[in-house]
Amino acid sequence: MTAPHEQQSLSEALNWLIELREAQDGDPRYHRWQAWLAQSSQNRQAWQRVETLGQRLSGAQGRSMLHAVRTAPAHTSRRAFVGKLCLLLGGAGTLGYSGQQLLWPQLSAGYHTATGELRNLTLANQLQLTLNTATALDVEADVQRTRIDLLQGEIMVDSRQVASEPTQVHLARMNIWAGQARFSVRALAGEPQRVSVYQGQLNVNIGVQEHPLAAGQQLLISPSDVRRQVLPLASDAWVRSLLITDGMPLSLFTRELDRYRSGRLHCDPEVAALRVSGAFDVKQPEQVLATLSQVLPVKVQYRTRYWATLVPAV
Repeated sequence: MTAPHEQQSLSEALNWLIELREAQDGDPRYHRWQAWLAQSSQNRQAWQRVETLGQRLSGAQGRSMLHAVRTAPAHTSRRAFVGKLCLLLGGAGTLGYSGQQLLWPQLSAGYHTATGELRNLTLANQLQLTLNTATALDVEADVQRTRIDLLQGEIMVDSRQVASEPTQVHLARMNIWAGQARFSVRALAGEPQRVSVYQGQLNVNIGVQEHPLAAGQQLLISPSDVRRQVLPLASDAWVRSLLITDGMPLSLFTRELDRYRSGRLHCDPEVAALRVSGAFDVKQPEQVLATLSQVLPVKVQYRTRYWATLVPAV
């Protein structure tokens, strides 16, 4: 359970989550929100905890929920909505709202990372895991196999030191079975799931279909198709906190960097097609933004300290 003062900050953070989703450009609420963040580290931590919830509310279910909050009487809808979310953040695990369930993976998971955090784990059977930013998973191990339930985010799995039992990674619609291998799995909202093999081989089961995957290959899985590709160069650089690119469109680069930065980072359509090449330290996202403005005809336009957009320099 969270302490009363922590619960208050969570309640206020969730109110801001709703307020900012209703706000338009130039809205004075952005400045009040920034002042609230500056009041205490407790407020900033509470805001971090609701950031991923805000991402999950971007889908159809979230739009429906937020519409209900806006259109119902304010003294009943918002108080009830925020109250239930605070219970969720306090460890309830799921939120019941209008007959639906909204998962809160960071709190229900056995292992998780915050925005910008990288975490290394070694299990009892010498299975090694690296969790990228904003990742949540559960681990279940017995003598027959080790099962990893990836709830969201990105992981690197190194099972090369595991003596005998197979390693299973489970996602929605997919199961991955590996012996001694090194591979990554990525599951982010709004993009295909990705399985990449660096050493060894594994089998990816999607429904009744089995897809063998060998070192140097990756599989992209979306609701409409499954694509096999050659593994991109340096795609595992994130385990060293690096983002290495060779001609990556700025729109995609911005989306990748946004994963490591508190707040929101956007890319203006006018500069979205610019190409980015180099090696960037994702532990220092603000420094990366400063570097971009030196090597590309762009500048960073800050609405607040946390809300930023890459726009044309002139």
